[in-house]
Amino acid sequence: MCTLSKMDAGKVDVNYLVNDNKSAISVSYLHKLYQRNVPLLRWLAQGLGLGRAVQASAVTSSDGVAALRDVSFTVKRGEAFGIIGRNGAGKSTLLQILAGTLRASSGEVKIRGRVTALLELGSGFNPEFTGRENIYLAGSILGIGRAEMNRKLEEIERFADIGDFIEQPVKTYSTGMLMRVAFAVAVAVDPDILIIDEALSVGDILFQQKCNRRLRELLARGITLLVVTHDTAFVLNLCHRALWLDKGRMAYLGDAAACVREYMTAMAASAGNDLNASAMTTGDLGVAALPAVHPLDLTGRQKLGDGGVMVERVWLLNEAGESSTVFQLGEWCRLAVLVRAQKNARLVSAGAELRDRHGQVIFAVGLRAVRRLIAAIPAGECRLVIMRFKLEIAAGQYTLDVGCGAGERDDNIWQRIAAATVIEVSTAPDQDIVHGLTRLPYEVNAFHPLDASAQMTSAK
Repeated sequence: MCTLSKMDAGKVDVNYLVNDNKSAISVSYLHKLYQRNVPLLRWLAQGLGLGRAVQASAVTSSDGVAALRDVSFTVKRGEAFGIIGRNGAGKSTLLQILAGTLRASSGEVKIRGRVTALLELGSGFNPEFTGRENIYLAGSILGIGRAEMNRKLEEIERFADIGDFIEQPVKTYSTGMLMRVAFAVAVAVDPDILIIDEALSVGDILFQQKCNRRLRELLARGITLLVVTHDTAFVLNLCHRALWLDKGRMAYLGDAAACVREYMTAMAASAGNDLNASAMTTGDLGVAALPAVHPLDLTGRQKLGDGGVMVERVWLLNEAGESSTVFQLGEWCRLAVLVRAQKNARLVSAGAELRDRHGQVIFAVGLRAVRRLIAAIPAGECRLVIMRFKLEIAAGQYTLDVGCGAGERDDNIWQRIAAATVIEVSTAPDQDIVHGLTRLPYEVNAFHPLDASAQMTSAK
């Protein structure tokens, strides 16, 4: 088992660092340094195979930019693993090292199985070749003979679904068409490990859904999937675990839902309240009594943030004004949040997010959503924020995150309580059923058609 002595910058579950034969990918203390003004002699030494010592010394050099710093994790066979982070966090650099197209400065990578990588769109394709010729080229790069590619060709062309363009040079393709062919090849060649770098962010929604279905089929067959994406919904819905990279370091490694929550919370906090919103001064605020019922028990709940402003108490009420976490479909609920400023705070907001069982935010409400912030709260004082929303969502259980924030980017302070409570929504026997996630306002009617020919056609 790897130690955590070099991983003081991130939150890591030790159980996920076990290096055993069940792992498809093992990464240990990976470091990548891009040096400035590298002498030609060093490149020559590296080309002659004498560069490992040079690389090791380069790791400690201050004359360079570290794209990755002491990154360690394992991915088990048959697991879907996501990597998230802001632009420049080192995600693509990490994937290139795993795919073998880039060399690390130090550390160790072990890959067990055939790897197919979708990195930059069109990488490995010859722009002068047709789509069909590039399919055979991709197969030869992967060590697959022409006879086997002949057997797979019909399936690849059917999945790509670009029609006669398969006979046209790739240089005439749109990015969406290029992605269709590249993805079709990648999933058809029976990889043990599939690596994807943002490739599914292009293309129309129908093809994206088609790709997601195929990825689920491959996971069910036992392939290992490693994907870099900014689409946190993709990570929540498909990945088992995830890694959040921040400036080349591991910020979080663990359960996908927890990783996305940590990442999104940090991103929201760093953004602060820098939006075009009106500020409510003391004179603008009305007076409201605190709810007369017991607040939610927040003991043991995960609290994130610096606590410069904090959630003092939270009440969740039904339409009768009673404390409740159980509601009927379509019922209104009221959320009251008491916010305390631990120090002088300006531009204060409070709100909540409702999450489904995958951790996906399905609804968000609060002062930021309505673009009305509290101008200021002096240190030690409280303000009460009351929100009301209708639960037009499918029956089931949901978690409610509650939080508050103040300031802008430079003076931003915040706190979030993850899963402050669990809300259960049920459906009465006489209610309409919600097919899907939410119930939008709708109308449904049936009519006799005025067109006589349509009636006659129906009669026949």
